[in-house]
Amino acid sequence: PEHSLLLDQHDVSHDRFLREMQKHRIEVIVPMIAGGKELGFIAYGKKFNGETYSQEDIDFLESLANLAAIAVDKSLLFKEIQSTNKKLDKKVQELNTLFEISRELNSSLDQAKISQILSFAIMGEFLINKCVVLIKGNETFRVEIAKGITVSRETVSLCINSLPLQQLFRDEKFYYFLDDEIPEDSFNKTCKNLIDNGIKYLIPMFSKNDIKGVIGIGSKITGEKVARSELSFLQTLGNDAMIAIENARMVQEMLEKQRMEDELQIAREIQAKLLPDRFPDISGFEIAAKNISSYQVGGDYYDCIQLNEHLFGIAIADVSGKSTPAALLVSSLQASLRALANEKAEIVAMVEHINQIICQNTTVDKFITFFYCILDVQAMTITYVNAGHNPPYLIRNDGSLHLLQKGGLILGLFPTAQYESETILMRKGEVIFMFTDGVTEAMNENEEEFEETRLETLLSQTHLQPAKALLNAVSDEVAAFVGDIPQSDDITMVVIRAQ
Repeated sequence: PEHSLLLDQHDVSHDRFLREMQKHRIEVIVPMIAGGKELGFIAYGKKFNGETYSQEDIDFLESLANLAAIAVDKSLLFKEIQSTNKKLDKKVQELNTLFEISRELNSSLDQAKISQILSFAIMGEFLINKCVVLIKGNETFRVEIAKGITVSRETVSLCINSLPLQQLFRDEKFYYFLDDEIPEDSFNKTCKNLIDNGIKYLIPMFSKNDIKGVIGIGSKITGEKVARSELSFLQTLGNDAMIAIENARMVQEMLEKQRMEDELQIAREIQAKLLPDRFPDISGFEIAAKNISSYQVGGDYYDCIQLNEHLFGIAIADVSGKSTPAALLVSSLQASLRALANEKAEIVAMVEHINQIICQNTTVDKFITFFYCILDVQAMTITYVNAGHNPPYLIRNDGSLHLLQKGGLILGLFPTAQYESETILMRKGEVIFMFTDGVTEAMNENEEEFEETRLETLLSQTHLQPAKALLNAVSDEVAAFVGDIPQSDDITMVVIRAQ
C-alpha cells in the first residue's frame, strides 16, 4: 500500500493479501517509503488496551515507519556498496592475476613452456584437478599439456578433433559444459569419453576470431561448481596464452627465416669465391662464362685451369641441393679437381678418381653432374668426359649442332663407375656451348619450361656472335621467357669459340 490502511475500514474481500493480514489479526498496515521508493511495510495488530487506532496513532506510526525506511534504505545502500566493492576487488584481483600470468606467458618463446605456465595457472588459481591444453597445428588440434588425466594424449586429440567446435562455440559462447545435450550420437560418445576421463568444460582459445586452441578442465578440488565468471576469466587467460603462442611462433619463424638468410648469404659467398674472376687469355680461342644466382642459391660451378702453355682444363658442374650444403659440395669438387688436374693426368682416370672422392665424402642423396674437357690450343682439339651433365653443344660453322655426351654416370653414385672420353677437332669459328639445367628448366607463368628446343633454335641463330654477346643473347631470351616468375635455379653458361 502507498498509504496506511485500517483494515476494518476497507473491503478486503477482493484482496487475498489483505484477507491474510486480517486473518492474522492485523489492523493497521503502514508503508515504509524512502526517497519515493517503497521498501516494505509494518503491520500492527490490536492495541493492548483494546482501543481502536486514532488518526494521531496513525500519524505517529507513519513517522516511525519513515524513520525506519530511511535506516533500511541506508542499510540496503551500504550492502549494495559492499557487494559492488567485493565485485570490484575481485575484478582487480583477476586483472592483477591476469597481468602476472600474462607477463609469465610473454616471457617465453617456447610454445610448450607457455602451455605449461597456462596449465599451472589454471590449476592453481581455480583449484582444478584436471587440465588439458590443445593447440591447433596445420589442420588439427594436438595435446600440448595434459595434467591429471590417465587417458592417452592421442585419445584426447581424437576426441577434440571430432567435435564440431565452431558449432559448440557459436554466437560468441565462451565455454561448453560437456554434460549439455548434443543431438548427434557420435558427438555424445566423444563427450562421454572426455567426461569419463574427468574433463567437464571446454574453453576456446581465439586468435583473430579463429579457434586456435582448446582448454579442457575438470572439476574443482573443493567440489564447488565452476562459476560462469571464472569460465569467462579462463577464456581471457586462454586468449592471452594464444597470443603469446602466436607471437612465439612468429618469432621462431623470423629466427628460422633469418637463419636461412644467413645460410644463403654464406652459400653465396662460398659460391662467389669458388668461381674464377676471369679466364686466362688463350691464344686462338675466346672463352667467356656467366653465372646468374637464384634466390635459393644452387650448386652451379665452372672453372678454367691452365695445365701448361697450350693445355687448359675447363669444367662445368651442377651439384644437387641448395644453399650451404650444395656450396660445400662444390667446394669439395673444386678442391679435388684442382688437386688432380695437371698436364700429365689422363682425363678418364682423373674423373674416376674425383668420383671416388665424392662417393667417400657424401651421402647417397648428394651427387654432381660434371663436364670436364681439356682444350689443346696447338692441336685445336677438345678431349672431354661427360659425367651425367646436360650435354654441351658443339656448333659447327654451318649452324648444325652436335651433343657432347660421351662419358658415364653422374659423380657420387657408384665409386666403381667407369667413364670414357672423346676427342673432337675444332675449326675456326666453331663454338662449344656449356650450360646447367637452370637454362632449359627455366619456367614461365604457364609452368612451361624453356627446354632444349628453344635453346637449340637460339644457338643456331646466334652462334656467329662473340662469346660474351652469345651468353647475353641466351640469358636475355631466358629472362624474357620467364618474365616476373622468380628464378628457382642458378643459370650457368660457358662458351668456347675458336678464332
